Amino acid sequence: MIKNIKSKISLLLVMGLIVMSCTEAIDLDQVNDLVLTPAVEASLVYFDEPASRFIDSGANASTIQDFISVEFFNDQFIADNLEKAEFVFETKNTINRIFELQVDFLDDTGTVRHTIIVNEDAAPDNTDSTTTYIEVFEGSSLTALKQTVTINFSLRLLPGETIDENTPGRIQYISYASFYFNISK
Repeated sequence: MIKNIKSKISLLLVMGLIVMSCTEAIDLDQVNDLVLTPAVEASLVYFDEPASRFIDSGANASTIQDFISVEFFNDQFIADNLEKAEFVFETKNTINRIFELQVDFLDDTGTVRHTIIVNEDAAPDNTDSTTTYIEVFEGSSLTALKQTVTINFSLRLLPGETIDENTPGRIQYISYASFYFNISK
């Protein structure tokens, strides 16, 4: 029985030495040096329409518009930590007409704070004409973006051949944004 007690005490001493030898002091002040740099990607607008969509009451409609509300830029966390943003526009045209995509960033008074214009070539033989455009927001353009509450998208067909119900082709665009944050304690 004494041998059993001695072996248990020895085991406890050895375990205690192991536990104490594997620890080190924790510096809790390291949390003050913490910097997080997450990136977030969000889809904006997707548009895929045949050529016939540009006919309004028998006449060619030159402009199609859409908008999104983006009031999250007013959030204090975004204002304090958003360091950079990239907006990507991928356009594809199979219509024999040049088109222009205009993107306006409006503040809460309706004032345009920033504008992007992307032109897409005509597709004379109805094969894909594709363009990728990236707009980077830093400095003053980032300040304008942070004041944005509405983004207006205007797709304009520029002058060219008349479009009717039988005109082949379509226009497609995909847009998304990447937001880069710098969060430090």
